[in-house]
Amino acid sequence: MTASRLAPAKVNLYLHVAAPDARRYHPLQSLVMFADIGDELRLTTGKGLTIDGPFSAGLSTGDDNLILKAVRRFEAAAGIKIDTGLHLVKSLPVASGLGGGSADAGAALHLLRAAFAPDMSDTDLEAVAAGIGADGVMCLWNRSSFAEGYGEILTPVVMPELPCVLINPRVECATAAVYNGFDHLARFDDIEARALYDGSGDVVDALRNTRNDLEPAAIRLQPVIADVLTSLDAQPQTLLARMSGSGATCFALCATPQAAERLSHRMQALWPAAWVQACTLR
Repeated sequence: MTASRLAPAKVNLYLHVAAPDARRYHPLQSLVMFADIGDELRLTTGKGLTIDGPFSAGLSTGDDNLILKAVRRFEAAAGIKIDTGLHLVKSLPVASGLGGGSADAGAALHLLRAAFAPDMSDTDLEAVAAGIGADGVMCLWNRSSFAEGYGEILTPVVMPELPCVLINPRVECATAAVYNGFDHLARFDDIEARALYDGSGDVVDALRNTRNDLEPAAIRLQPVIADVLTSLDAQPQTLLARMSGSGATCFALCATPQAAERLSHRMQALWPAAWVQACTLR
């Protein structure tokens, strides 16, 4: 049995985060899009989970991996036992603010449904994904959306394709550590921004009135993020530069795919040890 699926990188075009509520969770609002690059997950004839690829080192193949968490939840929902293997080609940096683990789990659910439970409804599959994490549903459908609540309330939005460059300086930003730093800084602001962009008009102009509230905390944890953003801002192809999610990956929006390619080559020259990829957000 062989089938494969892309697990695309998630990019938060903005991320507004409120103070923790009574449950110690952070209400948020974000506009998310998905890149045409990511990890690749394949069904195999083997057993269990195997991983290779440029960012495979140190990744667990045990039940703490979100892919296997997705498998266990799928088995329970479908009432079956999965007897095939899964192989992950890990091409996205780890703990990078690109939703890689959740995207991998979402890809696993699509592959498993197609192979073992083709009659499972989207609603039932979504319920399985929701149990994986706050962005489980988001990374199951990979659709441009406004995300609210804790990230689980999604409103699809029609977006133009956006040429983009992703750059990660090969440092990790643990989400919990970034949020702890965010709480320590206590710089809480209004999170509402949906009225700024309704799918029409200039995306970049609208985004200039937004922010990523986790940037200051992530920069305190990994100061190199500030250097990457400064470097992106200095390039003529960059229309807007920002950090994605809880970091450390940063992105730059460009006017054309050709501009994104030029910017990616320039950033690779400036940051030879970094992971740099031109892509298109959809």
